[in-house]
Amino acid sequence: MAVIPFYGADHPELFSIERAAMDPDRLVMRRLDQLLPMGRLVDIGAGDGFMADGLARRNRHIVRVEPSAGMRAQGGRGLWVSGDAACLPFADGVCDGAYATWAYFFPSFHDVGEGLREVERVVRPGGRVCIVDNRGDDELSDFTRVATGADVGFWRDEGFSIEELETEFRFSSPDDATRLLSAYARRPVDDPPTSLNFRVALMTRTVRR
Repeated sequence: MAVIPFYGADHPELFSIERAAMDPDRLVMRRLDQLLPMGRLVDIGAGDGFMADGLARRNRHIVRVEPSAGMRAQGGRGLWVSGDAACLPFADGVCDGAYATWAYFFPSFHDVGEGLREVERVVRPGGRVCIVDNRGDDELSDFTRVATGADVGFWRDEGFSIEELETEFRFSSPDDATRLLSAYARRPVDDPPTSLNFRVALMTRTVRR
């Protein structure tokens, strides 16, 4: 499987800005915490482990799967595995749940069928799968060069329920906003706002096989 290139491994300073600005009130993390079960979970495309660190509990153990060595090198505590969504290194039905946040599951970029089949294989019947993507049609998407909204019709056809969350990008300084939004837009962005509306799609499905 071809891994989508991600700027965070090569430009950790920009990734740090993104982490601080994206969803600063942790609305997405709090909702995932409510939806995901306890037990053994897999974070598919874990990045630097930020989301897994926030969701881990004494009775919730998260395995962080990340293909990029550069991103794994930035990660902290927890169990890390080198791998990708199309070939998860786990036995059948050993996980109680799985999730991916802004990682791999973008049907607008490529076929995500392999990844979905792998999730179905490693998550036990009755386990829950959550996928987070941009919803698009917001202030943030005005600064990107390509459409960034989730294909909610695709996910509904795959049996997922769709929930929309309204959050924001809130930058600590105009310089941070300029640097990150210029990187997103791949062109200079002058005097951007330091707060932008950001719509998120959260897709959820219970495994039934």
